[in-house]
Amino acid sequence: MVLTKRIEADKILSAVNMLKVIAHPVRLAIVDLLTENNKMTVLEIQHALNLEQAIASQHLTLMEDKGVLISEKVGRNKYVSLRYPKMKNIVTCLENCCSEM
Repeated sequence: MVLTKRIEADKILSAVNMLKVIAHPVRLAIVDLLTENNKMTVLEIQHALNLEQAIASQHLTLMEDKGVLISEKVGRNKYVSLRYPKMKNIVTCLENCCSEM
C-alpha cells in the first residue's frame, strides 16, 4: 500500500517539512547530539559543535519553529530536546547508508 494511503496528507507534509529543516549539516549534527543527550542547553550545543552564539540560535530557532525541537526555560537556561525522539532512527539510517557507499 502506498504511503499516502497509510498516512494522512497533512502528516506527510509536516514530516517533509521537518526533513527539509534537518537536511543541513549543522542541524543534522544538532539532532545527533540530542539523540545522545536527550536535553541540552543552547550553550552546551554551541560549545559541542563549536558554533558562534548567533549561528547556534538561528539554527535552533528554525528547528523549533518547524516542529523539530521543543524548548523549556529553566532559570536563565533554555533547554532544547527533540519533539520526536525517534528521529534518532534518521541519524542511524544515514550512518548505515553512508557506510555502504
